[in-house]
Amino acid sequence: MKDKKIKNIMKQVIIFNDIYEEVIQNSFKKNQNAEVSKLEFNLLHTVYRHNELTISEVSELLNISLPNCSRYVKNAIQEGYLNKRVDSGDKRIYYISLSERGRRIVETTLDDFSMDISTHLNSLDPKDLDRLDESFSNLNSTLADTLLSSTSLTRRN
Repeated sequence: MKDKKIKNIMKQVIIFNDIYEEVIQNSFKKNQNAEVSKLEFNLLHTVYRHNELTISEVSELLNISLPNCSRYVKNAIQEGYLNKRVDSGDKRIYYISLSERGRRIVETTLDDFSMDISTHLNSLDPKDLDRLDESFSNLNSTLADTLLSSTSLTRRN
């Protein structure tokens, strides 16, 4: 019974992810900041979510090779989207964070995306909005308590 329930949950998560990815893709195409590519935006958004990361952490989160990640990060630093801070204990390690320019790009794109999604959600009746809100609250809480606590990468804030 439990295995069947878990399989069903996974199926629902995959369906939701597919729908979410399609919505994100369409909105990103519509709202994309002309300054950055999709890959650059993913890099900036990842750093935005975590505040400060090492190159290795970014590589792991974006699932790209370390050499490619290093190249993307170096370019983003040169373009003024990211800041670099050298670790005081180990000069070989450095942390990246968003510059004001990078933060503006991410927040503007996310604001445009939110407005786009809000337009669609406005068509729902208040009961459906309440159910959706409660569902996402429960989902986020459960995932944060179970899945995220077991990952090797933890947030630094």
